[in-house]
Amino acid sequence: MKSLPDAYLPLLAFIRPARARTDVWRVFLVWMGFEAGFAITPLLVSPFIDDRWPDALLEVLNYAGFGLDLIIILILVRLLHKRGLGSLIGPRPAFWRDLRRVLLAVSLVLLIQQPFDLAGDAEFLTRAPLGHWLGWLAPAFLAIALQVTTEEVYFRGYLTQQLAAVDLRRRVWLVIPSVYFGFSHLLNGAGLAEGALWAVWAAMLGAACADLTARTGNLGAAIGLHLGNNLFAALILGFAGQPGAGLTLFVLPEGAYIENTAGIAALLSPMTLVDLAYAALGVLVMWLAARVAVRA
Repeated sequence: MKSLPDAYLPLLAFIRPARARTDVWRVFLVWMGFEAGFAITPLLVSPFIDDRWPDALLEVLNYAGFGLDLIIILILVRLLHKRGLGSLIGPRPAFWRDLRRVLLAVSLVLLIQQPFDLAGDAEFLTRAPLGHWLGWLAPAFLAIALQVTTEEVYFRGYLTQQLAAVDLRRRVWLVIPSVYFGFSHLLNGAGLAEGALWAVWAAMLGAACADLTARTGNLGAAIGLHLGNNLFAALILGFAGQPGAGLTLFVLPEGAYIENTAGIAALLSPMTLVDLAYAALGVLVMWLAARVAVRA
């Protein structure tokens, strides 16, 4: 088996619970079960949701719905691998320590960065009522934390562990789950170019989270980085009339970045390339802040 760089040695302890059952068919069934659950749960929940409810409530429920997917993952892993949540997140003291440190570090970086991001669009921005925004902060935080935890437990917990237990090459345990994570975001955009931006950005974020998991031997740093990013993305800036704007403090008019929603030619447009470079820089800065926070 290929040896790991010294910085990734904590990964060996993290994947130890996965070594008992590394059969491909088990991983395949978990993957199929997760994808089926991810597709079915909105259909199960939607009859109980009224579109006339406030947008903020609908957004919170959308994020909280990931809790059903987390339950599905935990049931499948228990049935097929005979292990539970603790084996997927790593040692709890280190998990909570790294989560707090990275969430704080990434939040500080984004607090500094966000005013510069908003300044260029200041003339187009409208602000939501501050009292309304503050009133939804706590439920939004909990719901987004549930969404992030679900994704990290599956992609950087289960998949990273099972793949690394078979093959320690980074192209296997880091690249494959990250590309898969990226493709799962492809439909988030309003068009091909915007969807591609989402996918590439998500793959980069996934790689950063996988790297942090290997360096720390637990999911705390990965969840901290992912949660910090998603909180700011969900709570600071949205587009009027688009999903996700119900919880944001600032709102841009719909279609403000319409050049990113065009067809395949837009993938090579200067604006798309600039957005891609900016997204890569953003992930790099958060990853560096996280590494400093956990001294890895």
